[in-house]
Parts: sequence; structure tokens; C-alpha cells
Amino acid sequence: MPEITIWNFILLAEIAFGFILLLFLLKVSTKLNWYFPLAIYVLLVMIDCYSEFLFHTGYIINTPHLLYASEPFNLLAGPMIYLYARSQEYQRFKLIKTDFLLLIPSIISLLVYLPTYTMSAADKILEYQNYGTLETDIENFVWEWIFLVSINVTFFAGALQRFKNYNEKIKALYSNIRNADLRITQTLIRLCIVIYTLELVAVFLTYYELPFNRELYHLYDIVQLIVLVLIGYDALTTYKHSATIKQEWQRIHLEDEQNINQPIKYASSTLTRKQSAALKEKLEAYMDKHEVYLQSQIRIKDLADLTGISSHQISQVLNESFNQNFYEFINTYRVKKAIALIQDPQNSSLTFSAIGYEAGFNSKTTFYEAFKKATGTTPAQYKSNHNISNT
Repeated sequence: MPEITIWNFILLAEIAFGFILLLFLLKVSTKLNWYFPLAIYVLLVMIDCYSEFLFHTGYIINTPHLLYASEPFNLLAGPMIYLYARSQEYQRFKLIKTDFLLLIPSIISLLVYLPTYTMSAADKILEYQNYGTLETDIENFVWEWIFLVSINVTFFAGALQRFKNYNEKIKALYSNIRNADLRITQTLIRLCIVIYTLELVAVFLTYYELPFNRELYHLYDIVQLIVLVLIGYDALTTYKHSATIKQEWQRIHLEDEQNINQPIKYASSTLTRKQSAALKEKLEAYMDKHEVYLQSQIRIKDLADLTGISSHQISQVLNESFNQNFYEFINTYRVKKAIALIQDPQNSSLTFSAIGYEAGFNSKTTFYEAFKKATGTTPAQYKSNHNISNT
């Protein structure tokens, strides 16, 4: 009698939810094609869950030709998340010539399992019966499991690195990056790293016959379900605002004189130290007098037009004289403004969120993050520490 446990029901729930999510992602991809790699990732999760369900319930005996069928596909999870990250960054899904290299780990796995795939149904059932337990499987395939986890985590880490570089570039151009910093995507990738880290730890606990190995596999399934829910939330939110997002990203990529996909370089600059110091003084004087940082959507291009200093020269001055990018520079002034507003008794009735908006921030989260980075405290703590009265 096949064994049906609560964890097998969780696998079935993942498969059912994954199927609904897959259909939705395919629909989303018709408008926002950068979600297509994520749809493939969800399909891979479904295949893995279904294979695991068949294997651990014993139903694999009824479909022996599916034995180990999911193994090569498991090595595509990392590459698909990487492609999704790259597609999110450029807001389009496009394959390039070198992308065939992403298939190499999966092809290697396929070749390793090829002898098993060509076996008869009876031999495959015997293969399953000879193993068929988590402990025995890991003992025989431990290096394959390590290979699987290492490959996928490497691709996840590569995707996060792309976002790190991207955020640095976009912060050099914009004071408001709320719609462009892709935080949900980065959270999704970090959770994927957690999933595969749990799997790797569970493999070693099982291999060395240490406790809590099965509990970690159960946690793996739970986190994977959370990832699917997060994917659904991200896709639903994006789909609802698809028109605005397309417009915003077109503005980001096409409007500026400096393409954010290119690194900011100062080697060719002709500014001398004296000229740089003069521009720094001019920039500070303009910011103090006109308070352009109060405009939540201010861009480096706007500041260049207002001051008569080129965007490239502003970037150089901020980098060399302030050790800041444009985003950090503008938010420094906004935090100073917020502190002045907090200290003013006439603003005692304002909430901290309202103060943040008054200072030029476009969201409460961005305000709190910038304020704490600059002062080491939250706005409420700052007010309390400085004994600022509400009356």
C-alpha cells in the first residue's frame, strides 16, 4: 500500500498551485514576455514535485519509465532564474548565442542517466526496489546531489550579482528607484538559494546519518511553496500595472544620455581638481538655495539641465568629492530636510510618513531606510533621543 503522508499532500498542493500559476504566467508572458523563463521554472518545480511524489509514495512502480526522468530538468532551475533575472533587468526576454551553455549541466545529467532511461520497465522497477529510500539514494548519488545544488546556487548567485551591479548603475541616474530596484525578484532569488542550501545540508546530514535530515527536506518543501506564492504575487502585481511599468522602463532605458547598462567611467574626464572643486561648490549652493531634492522624481538629467553641469560631470563630482551616487546624494539632503521638519514644533501633528513625503521621499520604506542609514536610528527614535516635544 503506497504511503500517503501530510508531506505528500503538500507536494500535491505544490503541483496543483503550480499548474494554476503556470497558466497565469503564460498569460502574463503574452504582455510581459520577461516572465516566460519564470513560467518554465514553475513547470520544472511541478515536474520535480510530481517525480518526488511518485517516488516516495511508491506509485513510481505503476509508471516505471518516469524513474529519474526529472533529474536533468532539475539542473535547469538555476539557469531559468538567471534568465528571468536578466529578462527583468532589460524588461524583455531574448536569447543570445551563448545561452546554449546554460544547458550543459542538464545535458551532462542526461548522459549520466541515459543507461537508466534505456532499461526495460522490469529493470527500472528493480532499480527502484534496490534503492527506494532517501538514505540509500543519497549514499549512492551524493556527488550528483552536490553537483545539482552547486550548479543551481551558482546561477542564483550570478543573478543576484547582476542586480547588484544594476542597482549601482540606476542609482547613479535616479533619486526614485522604487519601481526599478526589483526587490521582489531579489527576494525570490534569495529564497531559491535558501531552498538549495537546505537541500545540500539535508544531503550531508543524511549521508553521515545525522538527525533532522527529513525535517530539513520538509522545510525545503514548505519554502518552495512559499516561493511559488511569491512568484504568483509578483506576477499578479506586475500584470495589474503592466502599462505603467512598460512606460517607466522605456523612460529609464531610452530617455537618458547615459545608458544604465554601461558602467560609469571617469578615466576620460578632462576635469582638473580645481574644476571639480568649483563644480562641487556650485552644486552644493544650488541644492541649498533651490531644494530640488524635494521633487520626488528628480533625475540626474534634470539636475544637469538646471545647473548647466553635464550629467557625466555631476556623476564624477559626486563620486570623487562625496563618495556617493546620485541616489545617495539626493537622499542625504532629504534626510537633512526631514530632520529639520521633525525638529520644528509646528510639525508636531505630522506623521513620520508625511514628513518623509514632505522631504521628497516617495515611499515610507525608502524614507526609513535612508534615515536610519544616515542617523543610525529611526525617525521616532531620533525624535525621542533628542527630546523633541509634540507640543
